[in-house]
Amino acid sequence: MYFFEMETNTKTNLLTLDRQGLEDYLESLGEKRFHGRQIHAWIHRRHVTEFEQMTDLSKSLRATLQEHADIPVPRVVEVASGDGPEGATKYLFELADGNRVETVLIPSDDRMTLCVSSQVGCAFGCKFCATAMLGLSRNMTADEILGTYLAVAGGIEGRISNVVFMGMGEPLANTGEVLKTWNMLTDPDGIGLSKRKVTISTVGIPSRIRELADIPNPPKLVFSIGSPYDEVRRRLLPVAGRFSLEENRQALKQYADNTRHRITIALLIAEGMNDSPADARALHKWIGDLPTKINLLRYNEATGDFKRPSEDAVEAVAAELVRLGRTVVLRTSRGRDVAAACGQLAARQLKGTEQ
Repeated sequence: MYFFEMETNTKTNLLTLDRQGLEDYLESLGEKRFHGRQIHAWIHRRHVTEFEQMTDLSKSLRATLQEHADIPVPRVVEVASGDGPEGATKYLFELADGNRVETVLIPSDDRMTLCVSSQVGCAFGCKFCATAMLGLSRNMTADEILGTYLAVAGGIEGRISNVVFMGMGEPLANTGEVLKTWNMLTDPDGIGLSKRKVTISTVGIPSRIRELADIPNPPKLVFSIGSPYDEVRRRLLPVAGRFSLEENRQALKQYADNTRHRITIALLIAEGMNDSPADARALHKWIGDLPTKINLLRYNEATGDFKRPSEDAVEAVAAELVRLGRTVVLRTSRGRDVAAACGQLAARQLKGTEQ
């Protein structure tokens, strides 16, 4: 349950309240509790964030809410859309304090996936990531993350079916707010996403992976390995690389044993990085008996000296993994035309304004 405080000069943020919290809040205003359920449905099921559009509320109640409450959805600064009906769309949002974060909508034949950010920037400094250029400003709050979801969901045709914490930031460095958001996204009385349709992507914090392992029906997990060689991984991932591949493997084993979830291993391929059959064999050896599928990602030029790999190299890695008996996902690359790699749009805006 979420709690609120009535303050003289501060509006109550309704995105911090669950359904019971909204009922309590409406009662505190001298209104009937069922209005809280109505407002909860407007926000979480219909993705309406303007009181004037909540037409089953009386005009006097809407005026009271306008005076005392707020539904602070982040402001859209820029929208970049890819070509074709299955092109990705990237949104650049401005939060209340002026910080900016990104969200990417990725449609496909069988799903509509929203990739959300969990931090303003990132402190992990991964060498191939544009967000690393920004450094870390702060963690996002659950209502801010939810706000980016609502802003996208309220402006599109169709329903978002999947949410991935794979945008700006390391989700497991902000576990509390990420899990609060997860609870709101999967609340059957609200947005109602399946718990199996929400995924957290991490570069690896073993203690936090173990925490997830102890949660009933936790989010699914993507482990961005960086490299199957510890010495290379330490160079590519200067913060996450402090945790060895073996430490991460043991934590992932606990997660898999406890949850019965299959883990996705994300392998980023660039020219000269993870682009040979030998690299595929090293990854296979590290995985061992972990229940996994492998998602091969082509590098989108963002920062550093990395270059996009040749298709022949990517296909050779995929073929070797399949030969070794692994399940491999190699999707058509999308989002390159909208700077869809994490942090690209925000970094470009930052550079353009010379901040």
